[in-house]
Amino acid sequence: MIEIKELHKKFGKNLVLKGVDLSINEGGIFAILGPNGSGKTTLIKSILGMVIPQSGTIQLNGKSIKKDWKYRNEIDYLPQIANFPNNLTVRELIKMIKDLRANNTSEDQRLIELFKLEPFLTKKLGTLSGGTKQKVNIVLAFMFNSPLIILDEPTT
Repeated sequence: MIEIKELHKKFGKNLVLKGVDLSINEGGIFAILGPNGSGKTTLIKSILGMVIPQSGTIQLNGKSIKKDWKYRNEIDYLPQIANFPNNLTVRELIKMIKDLRANNTSEDQRLIELFKLEPFLTKKLGTLSGGTKQKVNIVLAFMFNSPLIILDEPTT
């Protein structure tokens, strides 16, 4: 499913990823472990195309992700920190993400009920507590049922 070879990324003089090789097959749960500052989030963001490495290759299902962003529709992502536009309501954000993915899933309704988010659908994201924002984050990450789900420090 994911094949990474000789991935290098540095920020200024700080070398964060040095020749990372990784192979993840379909079906299973995998963890990337390491101390703070070891490059875990940088590796995840490289897979997502949010960070561009200096060298190396990343393939998803045998195809290079370089300059082909359509692969992102096969990935659901739960970021470490929920950072939403404060002026949108929960309902508006969910609709916006569904529109961006051009996906008419109804899984969001089940997740909204599961996490008891109905009372917050008309609330502005900037007014929500950290815990409620994280629940919204979880709904966004799991509502598409993609074959690959990436969770960045989901327990923080």
